[in-house]
Amino acid sequence: MDRRSFLALLGSGTLGATISHLTPLSAHGSSVRIIRELPKSDVKRVAWTVDDGTSIEAVKRYIRLVADNDLRLTFFVYSAMGSWIANRKELQPLVNSGQIQLANHTAHHPALAGLGTKQIQKELMGAHNFIERNFGVDMRPYYRPPYGSINAKVVNAAAEIGYTKPMLWSGSLVDASNISASRILFHARNSFYDRSIVLAHANNLTSTKVFKPMLKLISDRELNLVTLNDVYETDGVADGQ
Repeated sequence: MDRRSFLALLGSGTLGATISHLTPLSAHGSSVRIIRELPKSDVKRVAWTVDDGTSIEAVKRYIRLVADNDLRLTFFVYSAMGSWIANRKELQPLVNSGQIQLANHTAHHPALAGLGTKQIQKELMGAHNFIERNFGVDMRPYYRPPYGSINAKVVNAAAEIGYTKPMLWSGSLVDASNISASRILFHARNSFYDRSIVLAHANNLTSTKVFKPMLKLISDRELNLVTLNDVYETDGVADGQ
């Protein structure tokens, strides 16, 4: 699936229908579950996850949002983009502190379900090695397949190299390409809820212009922002439970 097709599916609301039928997998990935929402908790929490990073300035603004407001956020890194090295000086301290988590979104952003096992692993390891080399972080076990393109082959290939938590999403800002600020806020109101994994993109500046009302929304709903590590390395619960 190319980016244009993906954006069309997001806009139409049909992407979820194409992936929602996926079931637990067999063979090497038998213990892997595809995660779309956070586990139940006594605390209301949401994971704000930001993909790609095609815009250097958008990545910078997300980093400053976290730093200025003491937030917690997960970047899914498309490692071929220059924004990660361009922003390394500001990003590294927040990675070190755990406020920003880096997770795998592949090296070149292909639809993984259309690739062979070795190609899938090469894409994941390309991003893995880039982040480990430049930020000193092992991103395993979390990855997000570009376009939500996932099947048993992808899960098994990823699991063989230690990527055992495929992260999809339960809400989206639908901001992979330029849409209006009002539409982003509309999608935010429909996405930021307890247990949500919210998909956003650092690909343009529109979302960054509505950070303030989105933070107010999160505050008004008494939601706590968490990284994936906060949830899955602390709770000790089965995926998606």
